[in-house]
Amino acid sequence: MRFTEVRIFLFCLISSLYSLGIGQSNTSFPILNFNTTARNSALGGINVGIFDHDPSTSIQLPSNLTPLQDGLLQMNYINYFADSDIAILNYTFDQKKVGVLSTSLVYCNYGYFEYADPSGQFLDQTFSVNDIMFQLGHGRKLSDKLQIGINMKLAGSFYERYRSFALATDLSLTYFDKTKNFGSYFLVKNLGRQIMKFYPSQLNYKLPFSLELGVNKKLEYAPIRFHATYRNIDRWNLVIMPENNFYSFRRTLFSHFIFGSELMFSENFHFRFGYNFLNRMELQPSARPGTSGLSWGVQLKIKKMMINFTNAKFHMSGTSNHFSIIRKIN
Repeated sequence: MRFTEVRIFLFCLISSLYSLGIGQSNTSFPILNFNTTARNSALGGINVGIFDHDPSTSIQLPSNLTPLQDGLLQMNYINYFADSDIAILNYTFDQKKVGVLSTSLVYCNYGYFEYADPSGQFLDQTFSVNDIMFQLGHGRKLSDKLQIGINMKLAGSFYERYRSFALATDLSLTYFDKTKNFGSYFLVKNLGRQIMKFYPSQLNYKLPFSLELGVNKKLEYAPIRFHATYRNIDRWNLVIMPENNFYSFRRTLFSHFIFGSELMFSENFHFRFGYNFLNRMELQPSARPGTSGLSWGVQLKIKKMMINFTNAKFHMSGTSNHFSIIRKIN
């Protein structure tokens, strides 16, 4: 194992906690947190600590990058609710001397909005709101079961005439034991800062920094893999509780958890299911909770191409559909 890389990782982690603080508020650049590939979204919006041929797990978790993903082009489209759209283009390639590299371009269109005067009268004019991000990822092998990774991200927000830019970094460790079918990861998200304020308003925002830990286990005699993630380790109160009692403690604890499962019927067909506690707590209507917080998806492999589809339910009036196509191009 290369202990130098591990020491650098721990030093960056400790330094970030002291410099950024714990439990930040007043954050911007939501595109830095879009975990919207079809596979991750089907599992409730979590990352997957595993070494396999699917590059969609490596966009937010660069320590998942392996030579198995060399030459794979990935295209993702998300039909979000409220006329929003998200597109992700990703390409992964293996550089023998330095490790596996990944390049990603993420674009989010929040739609068009109408101008209005102070009295509420519309002016028959519209403006657009968009986010865009370029990302370069690098994964490096420390041992047969342990890898380290880093993402470098440049994000830009363009809201009407206001615009801002930020630089951010993700650091991650992935442990995966193929013989025991067990995997885990630790992720430090969005270390960095705003490099250009929202001109011309000069508003200054922090980045959505967070820490995340996840595990997964495949059953020995059944084609099922279970996933569990504890997110926002750095911040306890994700939901507002009116009273400080055991019920409030239980809801606050589970708001950090996301559970998912994958049923691998064959190499060519997978079915996935996820449950996001926080989404259900915050978005379910009290009268008709329905399936808020639930998501499901399928993967089909046709020759050299993988096709993924996911349906995620946020609210009774808000459902997102996720499409991913992965193909080897060299």
